[in-house]
Amino acid sequence: MPLRAEYTLHQSDLTEFLSAPVWEERNGTALSVLSALARLDIDPWEEAARLAALPREAAASALTVILRRLPGPQMDTPEAAKIADRLVRLLPEGGSVTTANGSAGSRIRRVNIANRWLLVALVAILFTWVVVGFWS
Repeated sequence: MPLRAEYTLHQSDLTEFLSAPVWEERNGTALSVLSALARLDIDPWEEAARLAALPREAAASALTVILRRLPGPQMDTPEAAKIADRLVRLLPEGGSVTTANGSAGSRIRRVNIANRWLLVALVAILFTWVVVGFWS
């Protein structure tokens, strides 16, 4: 019986970011981004994909806020910002093709198609309104 998706190791363009060490714990083990996000009950793949879609500065700022929420000794904002800057450089530029379950891009494509249809519908409504309003 195959493992459910949430129990498998995802291989994606987000793996390098999610497996990167945030800092060393008191017991000497490295805390990964994946573990840090999981501690805050944040879906690691969703959050990594969201951060990858943002401009680097915005992603670093968002990650800084997340890092400051981690339990344990509070770090100051400049220290968290420095760590966040290092980590966001590991994100793919221009967004990720990986969805929350680790599969490639179908969700992103569906959103783009839906946005195109919405735009077509709005243009059709506007065109109808202009033509009907003009001839009335």
